[in-house]
Amino acid sequence: MFSQSFASIFNSMQEIEKGLKENPDQQEKERLRYRLLELRNVMDQCVKYWLHFEEKVNKLQQDYGFTLPDALPDGFLQDVEFQDLQLENENDPEPLISKDIVAEKHSLLKLESEQGMDSFRKGLGFWDLAMLKEAITEFEKVIELEPNFIFGHFCLGLAYSQQGLYNQALSKLRLVKALARDPQLISFVYNAIGNIYAAERKYTAALNEFILSVEEDPQFFIGYFNIGAIYFNLGRYRDSVGAFKKAQAAMPHDWEICYNLGRAYAQESEYIKALESFKKALSLNPEETKILFEMGILYEYLGDKKNANHCFNSIIKKVN
Repeated sequence: MFSQSFASIFNSMQEIEKGLKENPDQQEKERLRYRLLELRNVMDQCVKYWLHFEEKVNKLQQDYGFTLPDALPDGFLQDVEFQDLQLENENDPEPLISKDIVAEKHSLLKLESEQGMDSFRKGLGFWDLAMLKEAITEFEKVIELEPNFIFGHFCLGLAYSQQGLYNQALSKLRLVKALARDPQLISFVYNAIGNIYAAERKYTAALNEFILSVEEDPQFFIGYFNIGAIYFNLGRYRDSVGAFKKAQAAMPHDWEICYNLGRAYAQESEYIKALESFKKALSLNPEETKILFEMGILYEYLGDKKNANHCFNSIIKKVN
């Protein structure tokens, strides 16, 4: 049953890829991107169900005194990954990713002890519930038991950062950056360090980290959003527009990107483009009052009292 469902998802992805290869017009390309976003949301839900399932399995083992093996069958992940690579590269004699890189990915995910696996799962569960202190405790147990588990150090660094423990976070994230070889993980590390510097208002240092994140992985579009935000804070509004547009090209249905792009356009005195971006943001998130506020201020500046009053009255209705 489940294999059929996942097969359907990957068949849909192949159809999307086929559609993109046929050089569709902008409207069709937008539809294909939106469909891909829907599929990703489905897979995100699968991850949440998996976490809940593992929590239940762990409780059953504790309550009824038995143990299930945690290790996946030998070659399980290798079979999945190299099969995907073959589908993408069936006419290419050179693999997209070397076996050494794939082997490293497995080492990032490999835990040797059942206690380490149990703490890591608990840590992820607490993290998902925003119980950061509890998550940190479990992640600390993991890396104490298995110091070579790089992904554990990464998760602990992120949890430290979210808890405001920036020095501890930087220590862990720099360790991961020094040891990791996977471009995507390194991009996440640069981005996490950038977020810490941004929280400390060290905007130039943050900008350098965000730029490194997209240089390491040009498909890391969250990095472009963060670059846009830093440029905005530095008063470099034209550069901010450029960065937000790169983020929007990958995530056209993200209202925050549209909203911030509108603010950057407004600072550049491109008021029509600013209004267009605000309107799109509002269509994606009609309940967000700060979009209406920005639109109201802009309409008032342009002398359009009618639309300005409409925006401000809409805010009052939503708040009351």
